[in-house]
Amino acid sequence: MPPQGQGVELPTLSVIVAAYNIADFIGECLDSLVTEADRDHEIIVVDDGSTDATRDILADRSARHPQLRIIQRKNGGLGAARNTGIDAASGRYLTFVDGDDWVEPGYVDTCLAEISAHPEIELWVFDYIDVTPESRQRQTCADDFWSCRNAAWNKIYHRDLIGDDRFDEGILYEDLAAVRPWVARAKRKRHLDRALYNYRNQRVGSIMNSIDTTRFSELFTAASLCVQRVEISLGANGAQATLGADWRRRFYTCDVFVPGLVQWSRKIHEASLRRRYAEEFTAYFDKNTDGLSKRQLARHFGLKFAVAAFCYEHNAFAAGDFLLHRMGRMKRRLMARISGAGRFT
Repeated sequence: MPPQGQGVELPTLSVIVAAYNIADFIGECLDSLVTEADRDHEIIVVDDGSTDATRDILADRSARHPQLRIIQRKNGGLGAARNTGIDAASGRYLTFVDGDDWVEPGYVDTCLAEISAHPEIELWVFDYIDVTPESRQRQTCADDFWSCRNAAWNKIYHRDLIGDDRFDEGILYEDLAAVRPWVARAKRKRHLDRALYNYRNQRVGSIMNSIDTTRFSELFTAASLCVQRVEISLGANGAQATLGADWRRRFYTCDVFVPGLVQWSRKIHEASLRRRYAEEFTAYFDKNTDGLSKRQLARHFGLKFAVAAFCYEHNAFAAGDFLLHRMGRMKRRLMARISGAGRFT
């Protein structure tokens, strides 16, 4: 934390914005932040070595809005950019905003009001709006380890909760590795029942939407770092008491297997490539975890997921692929034909 000079009034809240080659989006992001009337905050924008017009847009906005503080650094990735922002921040509380997203009106004022009303709270989790080219859907979160979402950006953190911990640099899924352990070790948490953040999903070129079947191992790296942090913070017995006796299997099932195999494979349209991805992912999962909890799969995602997982575990990849992908497509085509035929009866 920067040294506190005598007579200098430090802000309550530091908003840390990471930006890299997002000239088409960063202006909207900053405009949604600087419209706030309350000045008991600072906005730190870390430009992670952009090579497009992002730097020019930042210079323009900072000249017009004194609460914007721009930090230029060489490219090091999202985790490194956020760490730079944490180290530069002066606030007692921190929030994160990705520069290609934007916040709802009243974002900062709402955060500050919550901090003022509940000074004992270490961590807030709020809802967000998932924005695609076709829709806007509110996503409800919770202030517990299992339902908080991995993202850094739908939370308010007391600085002491983060302490000297930082995002891992040079890996993907840095939120999974760092944020979930912060949630696990927070003793005083609160859900803020408002959708304050707009998450721009499926942006072309974003990291999370680039399918690369050779890089899923990085998901396991982040998950392993998460487990290590949780057990260091809480202790092995404390983690079981807080999260459940079988929490590690539940975690790897719900937060690695489901997104890594079930959800991401939906973006692979070629059946042969999707099957190869499933074979490689399942083999890696079996090698690096204690196995699936099919009870948790059935409980949280439905019986079809649990049966498909059983198929993958027993190398029946064609059956698993049918359940998760082809069956739904066949049903939609059939319903479309029935609907179309009905118009002519």
